[in-house]
Amino acid sequence: MAHYAFLNNDATTGTLREELEVLSNEKGALTSIEEPTEEDIAAIEAKQIEIDAKQQEIDNALCVVTKVITAVPETYEIMVTDETLEQEILDLEESRVGKEEEEIAEIDAQIKDKTEQLHALSPVTVDNTIYWEGYYGKGQLCKRTSYNTIGGVHLKGGSPFRKNYAGVGHTYDPVRDAFYAPQPFESWTLNEDTCLWEAPVEKPEGEYWWKEDTTEWVDYVYYSQPPNSEPPYPSWTWSTETGWTAPVEKVEGKDYWNEEAQEWTTTIVDYSKPYPSWVIKDVEVGDNKDIVSEWAAPIDYPNDGNSYLWDEETVNWILED
Repeated sequence: MAHYAFLNNDATTGTLREELEVLSNEKGALTSIEEPTEEDIAAIEAKQIEIDAKQQEIDNALCVVTKVITAVPETYEIMVTDETLEQEILDLEESRVGKEEEEIAEIDAQIKDKTEQLHALSPVTVDNTIYWEGYYGKGQLCKRTSYNTIGGVHLKGGSPFRKNYAGVGHTYDPVRDAFYAPQPFESWTLNEDTCLWEAPVEKPEGEYWWKEDTTEWVDYVYYSQPPNSEPPYPSWTWSTETGWTAPVEKVEGKDYWNEEAQEWTTTIVDYSKPYPSWVIKDVEVGDNKDIVSEWAAPIDYPNDGNSYLWDEETVNWILED
């Protein structure tokens, strides 16, 4: 099955489209002249050249991959016909009329031979990429991408297509007609042949990590922060040993970070703290006594059968009127 990537170039074409609109309006003003002079006609032609050039800039602008889908095969096969062979078969069939049995047998043998030749013709593969890119795109940008293509090489011996398989967040370059991943580090450059990012220093054999601040490979664990990398939470900081790291060490069995409480929790707590004094606690719920994390008062709710309300001023439960 073929794979198709949906693209967006708003970030790279916003200003260009505004400039194109200005040029189009300027041309519109020139073409509205009722009796244009030779100078006016020349100005219109010059403006059209500017418009074409600006449109080309838009068409060549880098795009970001927003989605990748699996769809129909990009090619299909059709049977090949040979008009000469088909006509020869027809002529032979017509020649059977009025012939002796021995001659008919000879003609039938010829017909069989030519029919086998016709069936042995290899089918023609038709590439329907452009049609399906338009069909799936439906007014937006869409390009086919090859799942087995990496660095301009097809892993299964097929024909490589657009250098690399597309992923969400990757770039599509219309000029190169290629997909490539985000730049991992500022010092790395894009190989024009493979459209893969390469370090300025060749990686030695074995287990090494890239150290961006000194632009070298090191034989100890070192995580260089990728460019434009954002922390998953505002309180997290970058560690060269662990990458993005919480300000509190992870607790075994607690796999979810709560930014408001600044702590790890057993389950996701997807609502805000109801009162400043409340803390997150693990409680048992349901017949199965499942453990869930939730906001709870620092003092347990009284278990005397009365109804209570939380009073933040006294940091306690008060009897409901």
